[in-house]
Amino acid sequence: MQNDQMFANPCPNVSLSQNRPVEAMAQGRIYADLPLNFFDNLDSLKNYVLELKSLGVNVLLILPHFLPGLSAYVVRDYEQPCPLFGTWENFADFMLYVKDLGMDRMIDIPFNHADWQVENLARSWFKKHEEKGIEAGADDEDADGNRVRVNWGAYELDNANPELQNYWLEKVIFPHVEKYNVNAIRIDAAWGLDKNGLKRIVGETLQRFPHVWFLAENLGMSKLIKLAESSIAAGARRFFNNIYWYSGGIAIPADIYRLYKRSGGVPTCSIYSSHDTLMPAMKALARVRSSEVKGLNDKAIVRKFVQYEKLQSLRQLDLPTQSAVIELMKLDFALTAFLSSDLMFAAGSEKALFERIDVLRSGPAEFARGIDSDLPVFMSEILQIKFSHKAFNSEGVVVPFGSWKADKPGIRGYVKSLANDSHALIAANGGKDAGSISLPRRLRQATKVTIFTHAGHATCKLADLPESIELKPGQILILLGE
Repeated sequence: MQNDQMFANPCPNVSLSQNRPVEAMAQGRIYADLPLNFFDNLDSLKNYVLELKSLGVNVLLILPHFLPGLSAYVVRDYEQPCPLFGTWENFADFMLYVKDLGMDRMIDIPFNHADWQVENLARSWFKKHEEKGIEAGADDEDADGNRVRVNWGAYELDNANPELQNYWLEKVIFPHVEKYNVNAIRIDAAWGLDKNGLKRIVGETLQRFPHVWFLAENLGMSKLIKLAESSIAAGARRFFNNIYWYSGGIAIPADIYRLYKRSGGVPTCSIYSSHDTLMPAMKALARVRSSEVKGLNDKAIVRKFVQYEKLQSLRQLDLPTQSAVIELMKLDFALTAFLSSDLMFAAGSEKALFERIDVLRSGPAEFARGIDSDLPVFMSEILQIKFSHKAFNSEGVVVPFGSWKADKPGIRGYVKSLANDSHALIAANGGKDAGSISLPRRLRQATKVTIFTHAGHATCKLADLPESIELKPGQILILLGE
């Protein structure tokens, strides 16, 4: 389906007004999660940042840029940049380039763990250093559904140590803000850090540089509020939520609701994709072929497609399957974009990269396996709609409806209710048949309803809307009741 046919408009007789962006301060943060290994030189990196800017990205989040050990998340030296930059002067110039584009510059600091042979960190700063340390890792699920321990090749740091806290502030954070044009920091594995140590790191940074803001990584298998508590106490200003950390979907809003209520409605980021999750193209193919992969977890899906079928790119599939995958990716992007204040996607998602990002090996060759489609244009259109109303860039109480299970395609969506009694409804039909939805009671009590499409928005009276709104296969409905 063409992009202009994907937006349902139940008020076709009302003239459309142009979607104009609200003031920049009211817009949500749109993050691009960017592995630096995708690029073999700074010119290609800069050219890609321009592409991200044109899509609507306003925060460049780069994976750790320090000299790596085993991988970017196993740092060998926090006082030396990775080979792509070579020198701190080159890094500062690149960040200035991003700043001049009007984008925030976010670095990712692994505070929780480092290479056992890391330079410039005292051995006494590691946990249980006298007993050969504690290898960093987390509980996970393997391809057969068994609970396993996954280690990262790094060792846990003791962030309760004041000397280590001093090091983070004086040798890492302060120079990046003062000299290298950085204004935002992602706290990797925030849930694993000492609460008081994290509070000091964040607090002293904000005291000295009030413009700097922190995003806490709180993804994991535990409840969202549990993972976020220490970062909330520390003063982090934004958080991830867990929309795609679970399979299914019905349980997601309950978890987000707990964070919304307990945190006072802090801005959160919905993850369309990241280096930690399956790429959307592989998720979508699993839905296209749901009869074959029903019940498989993410790792088993990778094993089936990549290891057994040797799929590395959508180019290897026939054109009808490619089209079906792209259409589902569009629907998922629309559903994700309006859920929270912020939105993240991994670099290459817009190119429909298929393989999961591997921080150990993904490089320019993997990045080049994307395909050309109208997906980037669609993503840009969705972000233009998102930026056009404050309600789409705010937190609220989310209530889902419809069919959220991968093997039961059809209409699915949610209503997000805000504190000012406005209600956003986002729905998408991922099935093969047309279907209809009725407006929930909260929206039927609205004074006016605004329909949003890529071409503009139309405001109509509730009486002008049909009792049930039809969505054709592949269509999206975006409306706001006030």
